Amino acid sequence: MPRPPKARAPLKQAALELFVERGVHAAGIRELARHAGCSEAALYRHWENKEALVRALYVEHLAEVMALLDAAITTAKAAASEPLIAVQVRQAVKAAYRLYDEQPLVFRFILLIQHELAKELPPDYRVPNDVVIDLIKAAIARNEIPPCDPALHASWLVGMFLETATFVLYGRLPGPLSQHVDGVTAAVLRVLRVGEAR
Repeated sequence: MPRPPKARAPLKQAALELFVERGVHAAGIRELARHAGCSEAALYRHWENKEALVRALYVEHLAEVMALLDAAITTAKAAASEPLIAVQVRQAVKAAYRLYDEQPLVFRFILLIQHELAKELPPDYRVPNDVVIDLIKAAIARNEIPPCDPALHASWLVGMFLETATFVLYGRLPGPLSQHVDGVTAAVLRVLRVGEAR
């Protein structure tokens, strides 16, 4: 048996690969250890069980997506030709789609497991939908978009973003995903009715 890796990173990478390839429920600890080239004991030294490993991966990568979206939105600067919301949406979509293209395992893992684990997060835990809701509220306050229900509109926007990613993932749209930034951005801005505020 190979010596167990000293760091968690190779174990987490092996787990991501196996979870995406076989499914979280289909992959067991023994198979994870074999895929990582270590003993089962090495995995148990880092995580109590497979569920703890899945949760740790989800929370870590969700935080990565949140940081990426927050950075894209907060660094956006309004252009003379378009409102701030348009620049923010474009930068957020571009950053997230770049993550998908550069780290497809991370993106696929979050897509696969989000519905199971999202309900386990504390009620005040910020998720990408919260970023979109805040983005919409701020655009309403700046009079860039008409008043609307921020949560309802956020659900539509996140749906457009994720379904496009899913279509690329399953080959119904060509990749890389980043080639769809302009189309998704334009669709989001139409839903938000940018420029129609009174």
